Amino acid sequence: MRVVVVSRQPLWRDALSALVTAQLPTDTVLALDDIAQVQAIEPRDDDLILLDPPPEIDPGDWVEHNAAQLTAGRLALLAPHKNIRWAKIAYAHRFRALLPKDMASDLMLAVLRLVIVGGEYFPCFEELGAIPDPVPGHGPRLSPRQLEVLRELERGRTNKEIAQQLGIAIATVKLHVQAILSATGARNRTEVVSRLASGLSRR
Repeated sequence: MRVVVVSRQPLWRDALSALVTAQLPTDTVLALDDIAQVQAIEPRDDDLILLDPPPEIDPGDWVEHNAAQLTAGRLALLAPHKNIRWAKIAYAHRFRALLPKDMASDLMLAVLRLVIVGGEYFPCFEELGAIPDPVPGHGPRLSPRQLEVLRELERGRTNKEIAQQLGIAIATVKLHVQAILSATGARNRTEVVSRLASGLSRR
């Protein structure tokens, strides 16, 4: 699996590339300055492509203008913050995630792992009650809180430990775990973690 980081901001591009190299099981990390360079690398369907629009351009407008160039790969839009308009546009153009750039690095890595195994992450949909119709080929969608619970499951924590860590009730943790199982098609929490691990190791 290759990870492609596209950004005109060198500090951000280099930092994200280093994080991905250190934390994700990738064969290659390519750092590009511009979306026009993506086609030159002949993107594959299993590539993870992280796209950071230029700061002077509205991310939604950028996606609409450039989406036709993106014919392969699992696409993730890096954005300054959560924005329902950007999320809807990205989702409609087969992006798998909208990643606010101010999110914690460990949460961003959890999102990227989810996208690698076929899932998606659009944090504003559930919060604003604006979940769009499913797009064919999109995988399971988890809410921001469910993703946090999934991250704790990966760490081997019990429901009680997760509740303490996230400051929520144990009953709420159980509901989130059930939602994760339903979204991923797993039978139990061990299988969820196993699927993520095996999905990553196959790429």
